[in-house]
Amino acid sequence: MKQIDMKDFKKLIKIILMIFLISGCDKNFNKDLIKYDSNSYIESIFGITFDEDIEELVSDAFSSDLLTSKVPKKRFKKDKYGRCASIYDDEENNTKIITFDGNCKGIRGQSRSGSIIITYSEKKNEVGSFRQIDFDNFYLNDVKIEGVRRYEITSIEETVKKTIQMSIENGKKTYPDESFSTRSKLITKTIIYDDDKRFSTSITGNASGLDSSGNSVEMKITSPIVFLNSCLDQQNNKKGIIPVAGIKIYSKDNYEVVIDFGDGECNFLADITKEGTTETVDLRKIHRKKPIKN
Repeated sequence: MKQIDMKDFKKLIKIILMIFLISGCDKNFNKDLIKYDSNSYIESIFGITFDEDIEELVSDAFSSDLLTSKVPKKRFKKDKYGRCASIYDDEENNTKIITFDGNCKGIRGQSRSGSIIITYSEKKNEVGSFRQIDFDNFYLNDVKIEGVRRYEITSIEETVKKTIQMSIENGKKTYPDESFSTRSKLITKTIIYDDDKRFSTSITGNASGLDSSGNSVEMKITSPIVFLNSCLDQQNNKKGIIPVAGIKIYSKDNYEVVIDFGDGECNFLADITKEGTTETVDLRKIHRKKPIKN
């Protein structure tokens, strides 16, 4: 019987180890399909929460109950968006500028800097009235936000219900690692009121763009995504306003990922399903990882 020398033995061991490593990686890849592709769904979720956060901020800038009485420069009462946040109101030109003079931390923990420029129609809170939003070096939680947003009221049912069409053109988010994602959106937003106070917001619609790895992504909402105002004070998180119900699907590279935000409970959990594998995540604790470029 021929004796194996030490060099051949070491080569054999390396080959066996390689086989086990490849096999183990395949199993782990199948097991962790969702985690492997986490940035795509996290960026998709951030898109929804950031949109709602910005919409609330803009709405508050128009509410006399939430502002100090100083004219033309005002501040948010109770420093809701931080002590360095102020609103300059140019009524003659139908313009408001929200400025964060430094890195402002709001009462929910989100940080903001830069400016938001709002132009609006002469008529307000009527069908056809609109607000258009542009950004000037604006950051939310260290993410730079760009693009043009337009909100237009399409229907009103007295003090009970309001429907708004929201569009985003050339939307872009640049992350702290300098990677970026892009989005164009057309969303229908329905706001329900109870005793003149906002009770809930639901959104439907579609979006398309690129994720931070440069892959094309399509998004569609298959069940209205719902935000409850009663959940806002329970969040204690820095991610923005988190939905409590609804389903969205994003498609990428010939596969789909389903994000189910739940059944209305303020637990901030979501089920992420990809190729038959489901993972439940706490939306307050998700974080992006440095993306791998293709």
